[in-house]
Amino acid sequence: MTPTPIFGRVFLGARAPTRADARLACEHGLRCGHNYPSELVGTSDCDEEAPGQRARLEGQRRRSWAIDRTRARVGRGARAYERAVKALKSWEHFDLGWARVSRESGTAVGDAVCVEARVAGVWMRNPLRIVELREREKRASGGASSSSGARAKARFAFAHGTLGGHLLAGEERFSVELAEDGEVFYEAYAFSRPAHALSVVSYPFVRLLQKRFHWDSSRAMRKILSEAE
Repeated sequence: MTPTPIFGRVFLGARAPTRADARLACEHGLRCGHNYPSELVGTSDCDEEAPGQRARLEGQRRRSWAIDRTRARVGRGARAYERAVKALKSWEHFDLGWARVSRESGTAVGDAVCVEARVAGVWMRNPLRIVELREREKRASGGASSSSGARAKARFAFAHGTLGGHLLAGEERFSVELAEDGEVFYEAYAFSRPAHALSVVSYPFVRLLQKRFHWDSSRAMRKILSEAE
């Protein structure tokens, strides 16, 4: 991990970013590395496979990080689940008007991604890297693990971690699950804290934006699956 100076470089502009702009932000972020502790990289999906580790990490996060978790029923049935997985893989849950990610961005571990958002007339580019990818289906001995503690027939999840140049530090995980009863759930989980002077002074507003993103992405997933029925 390379600590990001509180007044380090960030990516802001008045016009919508081009692909070259997004690539520049990602290249900068990859050079800097993750801007949060290395022992927390890849831990946003640490679940009941290691309950003791999860409890320890959750306690550590709650002492020094803001935690956001939103879970929503977005559809029903195997076809809806398959469509939800496709939506996550193509970043459709970011098609929100005020936020976006290029559909060409990957979800394999190590892939860089640039999250672009327009707030108060200013475009922000925030670089991240995929730190975890999981896809499980039910086995004869039991179902895939769910973050809610229930068993699931299938689950797909990936997480990305912030890089140098991001206004925040932390990690966010997105997942879709097909429950035993056929219900399909979407969940977004994040731990974060300010990583730049701009996010420090505007932190109450930043927190509202984070919650808005979780609400809006949940609605977007419901809409995507309803259109697929």
